[in-house]
Amino acid sequence: MTGQSKTADSSDRKIVRAAKILAAAEMILREGDGELERGQVAERAGVSVGLAYHYFGSKSGMLSAIIHAFYDRYNQVANQYIDPDILWGVREKRRLMAVVEFLYNDPMAPVILGKMARTNQVAAVESARHEEMIEMAIRNIGSGIKRGDIGPHIDPTIAGAAITGAIRSGIMHAMGMRPRPDPAKLTHQIWGMIAGALDIER
Repeated sequence: MTGQSKTADSSDRKIVRAAKILAAAEMILREGDGELERGQVAERAGVSVGLAYHYFGSKSGMLSAIIHAFYDRYNQVANQYIDPDILWGVREKRRLMAVVEFLYNDPMAPVILGKMARTNQVAAVESARHEEMIEMAIRNIGSGIKRGDIGPHIDPTIAGAAITGAIRSGIMHAMGMRPRPDPAKLTHQIWGMIAGALDIER
């Protein structure tokens, strides 16, 4: 085996081990109250505490990795390609439906947007990623204004921040309901709020 092959193999093993540790941490977070200790994670993952520390440095580092991984998955859904030639409102309602389904189905959504969001350890990371979502909304609304699908009287900065917060709050409330509202009905209701805020046809 060449030195390059050994390096690649070692790198692959590191990736697998890190993923195994994060999967164990996510499972503990879902089962508990949003808290974890590295000792718990190491035991669940079948590795030493030292190895868990080696990959993530601290509990905060581990939590940060989990949060970033979640928002990377979220952004893949929120930024997915949808035919730009269709009406802005039709396109964005489809995007909203995809986001609702993602948050309904991703097992870490209730933990990260609920329990973990209230902890000092992860508030800064979660807040930064939320700001990214607001920036995406601002750019998206701006594109709708340029296309003429949204009136120029709408301020994209204000609308983007308000809509992002409302979507998040509405979906999180729905996720805590038993039974949960049908995702299509929830999407329709939230879209009505968005259409009203942007002064466009529902």
